[in-house]
Amino acid sequence: MITLCLNTFEIARDMPNFSAWVRKKLLEESDDTPIVIKEEYLFKCKACNLQRVYPTKARRNCSCGWTLTLIPSIQLQLPEGDDQ
Repeated sequence: MITLCLNTFEIARDMPNFSAWVRKKLLEESDDTPIVIKEEYLFKCKACNLQRVYPTKARRNCSCGWTLTLIPSIQLQLPEGDDQ
């Protein structure tokens, strides 16, 4: 949890992914090695409720035959090799 003043709240609110930016900056401060960020996207099947994470926004089909729906509000940005 981060506490922000009104000014910094306004800045953070306008950023597309403030949480990912904070995580990246903290990791940069903790180590001098460059951080490689991989982006992953959550897809869900409306028919069978299957959820899968993929590395691109490319259209995909579920094993049940339905087209998976990209959940745009979920964009995971994790450092390469992060198993969390």
